[in-house]
Amino acid sequence: MALPEPEKELRQKLFFDWQLSPEQRFFLACSGGADSTALLHAAHALALRVEVLHVNHNWHPDSARWAEHVATLAAGYGYPCRILDLPAKQGGEGPEDRARRGRYLLFADQMRAGDWLLSAQHQDDQAETMLLQLLRGAGVDGLAAMPERRRLGAGTLARPFLELTRASLRQYLRQRGIRWLEDPANNELRYARARLRERIWPLLHELGWPQASRVITRSAANIADQLAVEDAWYAQQAMLCWPDGEIARVLSVDFLEQWAPALQRVFLRRWLRDLGMDAPDRQSLERLRQLFAPSQGGRRVELPNLHAWRQGQKVQIWQHFPSHEIPAQEWKPLAPCGQGDGFRWCWEQPVRAAQGLREGAVIIGGAELQGRTLRWTKRQAGAHYRNSAGHRRPLKKFLLEVGVPPFLRDDVSILYSDTDEILWIPGFYLRKSALHGTEVLWVDLIHPTGNPGDGTDPGEMLRTRSWRYWRALS
Repeated sequence: MALPEPEKELRQKLFFDWQLSPEQRFFLACSGGADSTALLHAAHALALRVEVLHVNHNWHPDSARWAEHVATLAAGYGYPCRILDLPAKQGGEGPEDRARRGRYLLFADQMRAGDWLLSAQHQDDQAETMLLQLLRGAGVDGLAAMPERRRLGAGTLARPFLELTRASLRQYLRQRGIRWLEDPANNELRYARARLRERIWPLLHELGWPQASRVITRSAANIADQLAVEDAWYAQQAMLCWPDGEIARVLSVDFLEQWAPALQRVFLRRWLRDLGMDAPDRQSLERLRQLFAPSQGGRRVELPNLHAWRQGQKVQIWQHFPSHEIPAQEWKPLAPCGQGDGFRWCWEQPVRAAQGLREGAVIIGGAELQGRTLRWTKRQAGAHYRNSAGHRRPLKKFLLEVGVPPFLRDDVSILYSDTDEILWIPGFYLRKSALHGTEVLWVDLIHPTGNPGDGTDPGEMLRTRSWRYWRALS
């Protein structure tokens, strides 16, 4: 006997297209609505090993009852269920976007390496996503809509129903007499998706496009192919630009100026994305691109949530300027740990930061610093320093060499040794030294707000996360 369409599609995706083991354990996101209930029933029909995740948004009087319904539904199938409470404050452009971001953050926290989360978005959801992105003026990333699979936390988010319609999933449930919840928000016209469902799709059908969702989804799939090509090209160029595999927020003008403007824009968008920054609109992106034109040295560009500076043949960008308010002070890095005004330290093995220090902690030296007096200070007019060879040089020249813009040179905090050698300028420079012995000196900055502020890892010479990302597994 032939399997019903949702069960057939789920089996095809999991065990043939994605080649997962029948022993694979899954998380399954279930709101209690028709789509996720259909996914849950199909998973049970295929005897999948499942744990249900439900997010309680706490934004409706019946939220607790819905959570109880999902827990009861999961128990009826013999599945465990976790109820996750959405925090009250989430970033985003509107209530829908904030809820979506919050859900995925909660889901990501549950994921471990090898975990898969099944989610029930379908063809109509995909078409709505693409149309909404189009109305927002999105680029290729947005118009490709939702990938079938993508990284989520340490695991994988999978959408096996993207080729099925909303109507087919509801028919599947009705034929089996399975009830589902109706969220009244789905019909509230203040939400963009509700307006599409209630007003736009019926009008398109009336005007002669009954297959609008299917056709729009096909276009999204075509754009996703183009996105994959762009991503592959960017990855190749990133390997040439940063051979060690770590994306820097400093980019060579010589590397970019050889390309046509369209390629420059593609590269810049993905560069910003890899740095964890939102790509600006086209007009702002063009202003950034112009920094790579001839004769633009010493120019500064201010964009929403993005600052850029060109000095010579280098362009630097920041989401927030480095801001490390460390008062002038002297200190001795005594073992095992200690804390100063605005920073802390620990002596620990060089393979990892000591417990209690954040991920951005840096190694500023080894045994040669034991018992010595170090000092934090700001730049003073006419100040000098000594390089590793002991030669005295103007500090202003050194700050220029390491890329500190003129408008930040009086604000950066500088860590000196007792011989006036510069050990660390957070966000710009870290002395490299030969490490001897089993313990090294780790130093971490303490931010009053608990937020690093500039979004960079100051100890990695302006480098951030690896370019070895992937949007989908295919």
